[in-house]
Amino acid sequence: MAITKTKFINYIRCPRYAALDNLKKEKLDSIVTFEEYKKEEEEELKLELLSNMFEDGEDIIDVTSEHLDTMMPYYNEVEFLAGRLAPKYFDGKFRFARDTHNQESFDAIINNIRYICYVDIYNDDKNKFNIIECKATTTKKYLALGNKENSIFMKDEKGIYRLLEDLNLNIEDYMSLEKYEKEKEKLFDKYTPSGHYVYDLAVQRFIIENDLKQNDDNRKGGYYLGVLNSKYVFDGKYENGRPKYEEINGEDIVSFIDLTSVTEKMMDKIYLESKIVSGYINDLNAKEVPLGEYCERKKTTKCKFTGICYEKLPEKHSMFSYIANHCGFKKDGVKYSVFDLINEGKLHMLDIDDTYLAREINRVQRKAVEKNEIYVNKNKVIDGLKQIKYPIYHLDFETFNCPLPRFKGEVPYSQSVFQFSLHIEREEGVCDNEKDHFGFLAKDHEDHREELVKYMCDLIGEGTVLVYNESFEKTRIKELSEIFPDYKEKLLKINSQIFDLMNIVKTKTKMYEELGYEEKEAKMVNYYNPSMDGSYSIKKVLPIFSDLTYQGMEVANGVEAMVTYARFPKLNKLDFEHKYQKLVEYCQQDTYAMYKVLEGIKELVKYD
Repeated sequence: MAITKTKFINYIRCPRYAALDNLKKEKLDSIVTFEEYKKEEEEELKLELLSNMFEDGEDIIDVTSEHLDTMMPYYNEVEFLAGRLAPKYFDGKFRFARDTHNQESFDAIINNIRYICYVDIYNDDKNKFNIIECKATTTKKYLALGNKENSIFMKDEKGIYRLLEDLNLNIEDYMSLEKYEKEKEKLFDKYTPSGHYVYDLAVQRFIIENDLKQNDDNRKGGYYLGVLNSKYVFDGKYENGRPKYEEINGEDIVSFIDLTSVTEKMMDKIYLESKIVSGYINDLNAKEVPLGEYCERKKTTKCKFTGICYEKLPEKHSMFSYIANHCGFKKDGVKYSVFDLINEGKLHMLDIDDTYLAREINRVQRKAVEKNEIYVNKNKVIDGLKQIKYPIYHLDFETFNCPLPRFKGEVPYSQSVFQFSLHIEREEGVCDNEKDHFGFLAKDHEDHREELVKYMCDLIGEGTVLVYNESFEKTRIKELSEIFPDYKEKLLKINSQIFDLMNIVKTKTKMYEELGYEEKEAKMVNYYNPSMDGSYSIKKVLPIFSDLTYQGMEVANGVEAMVTYARFPKLNKLDFEHKYQKLVEYCQQDTYAMYKVLEGIKELVKYD
């Protein structure tokens, strides 16, 4: 079959991908049907969608096809909204037909290989055309490029985001030229959050321009991304039971970003890459190659052959288990990336000695693994425990990070709270998993947030609200306090009572400095066990202090919880009741886990 845009992006990763993909040379000039193309592209789109929903999560690397299929309608809706809004920003005629055979397509023979692409929105405007690729990401990735006051992008008179230089503005009125160029450079790096989508559009442009050239078509094209507007705040209006995404305060739900000049500068590079891909295809050599950033092993966009390439690494205590390994290592003044060391054959944490380890936590990790012993700073743990006041309210939220805002006050990718779990430990060491558990779970996709807030506020009184990774819960409570002003005072009071269990298990520099510790000791972790394997997630810490486990649970991580909730409207009564209970059990486990970890830590340091 022909090489699609998605295949090109994957084939350029490394020399062995095409061979491992079982590419058949004789099929390279065959036709790719619209159905085949869309099936291939949708797998990538669904993975990218989840990546945007769980940018900082560990659970996204274990997604299943069921997870992906559940999320795809949200991507389709983004495309629909972009197509509906495009005529407001662009003149001429449009071809927008995701689910029909009428989508505009281009194909070209490049280095004796056929390339093909379909475009999301094709805009024919007299003697020029515009290509709009829809992505279920937000403008935030692009508007964040710049300094604290200004972005390298600004809206033109039509409301389209363009680079300051493309608007003929004096850049130094907004930021230094050095800062501007440094931030703009991220657009050309396909491994940055913004550059990832630019590269995708640039490959699209490369195929299109070669098609036009081979057909003696001299028209000029504009190349744009259509993305969700991170500044759009939904006002809660519905029409026929669906959110009515009309313009609010001058903002539409979708924004368009002009990347014509950026992608133009990438054409020569992609041409060279096409020659490299041609070599890979002609060679079809599957021999082992060095590992690198291009594997994207911890992203949803990871190479599908990481299972093959990374099988040489030990299951536990690999070089990747070193905390902050992305910062590299240094020996005799020479800096090494984690990939440099792995490609030299240093696969296990113990394959390097202390002289490579500038970070104290890494030296602690190595010693813990080498001697199979735990590290604990008992004084810091005890002083941290003294900050907790009874009763303790062990609290956890589950949220639906929906690409499109569903309820009043939400923005694209709002962490919309649909569930909480609360275990109340009224006196030290006394907390029954069932009798002392309270919770709320929305029974459908209607807006139940106020019910949730009221019930939570009724349950929580004086004492400590214990969470695991406080920034998440604090941000959700702050958001809810703005949306529901009647509960603002109580919610902000709850926020002031929050204490992070990670302050004790890991550390919190500011807190321990205030308790009298020197900066170096305050920064250092309080606890490390070799079985954590470099992670402080509750799922790694819990088995150390209890016999509880998430293994075998039907809902066992954040992605599964979110997908289970997303499927509620499609379930029959029996399946709904079953899944509802499994979701309750999962969130309940999260809060009881905090109680068990707290008890385990106290026992470890003999805290009374």
